[in-house]
Amino acid sequence: MSTSTAAQPVAASQAEIQDKFEQGIWHSLFNWANLTIAIKNDWGGPDSSDKRDWLAGAISEIFASNPETDAEDIEVVLLQVLEDEFGVRLEDETEVPVARDIIKIRKETLEGDFSTVEELQAKWAARQGKEIGTGNVKVEERDQEGEWDSVDEESDKDGDVDMSEAPALAAPKEKPAPEVDEDGFTKVVGKKRHG
Repeated sequence: MSTSTAAQPVAASQAEIQDKFEQGIWHSLFNWANLTIAIKNDWGGPDSSDKRDWLAGAISEIFASNPETDAEDIEVVLLQVLEDEFGVRLEDETEVPVARDIIKIRKETLEGDFSTVEELQAKWAARQGKEIGTGNVKVEERDQEGEWDSVDEESDKDGDVDMSEAPALAAPKEKPAPEVDEDGFTKVVGKKRHG
């Protein structure tokens, strides 16, 4: 009987590695403020929170089918799911650190290192499972014609939006009727420049 095997740490099983990896993905998504805002506002419909769970599973499956998946691949998935499932188009690049965290967790868990996952779980437990605060965010909203408008929203701790400083609506400018000369040509009128 060799004593050297007793001193070596027990390697994590494949099932434990996979379980910790999936927990790490879920916690990374849970800590993403933009996804939290979309879920709190039901932008993905009444099953918005279930979509986070689905996304975590989908990311896990991506790695199962393509182990060479990198951070950029995950960024694309995060952006696509937010737009397709929640109607949110991100332009703040917050998907970048989320994707990097998922790649870091993947690398660590494959090595049997669960420290980052355990750290994320501890943060979640300290908040008693409550989602992270959203703070100040810039929201891009799409109107009925499909155009994107920027709206600055300031959320307080209750999640309410301060609308006291909303801009006044401007009346649309009327375009002058086109001028047609005696030969049937339409006169092109340029914008007047002052100054």
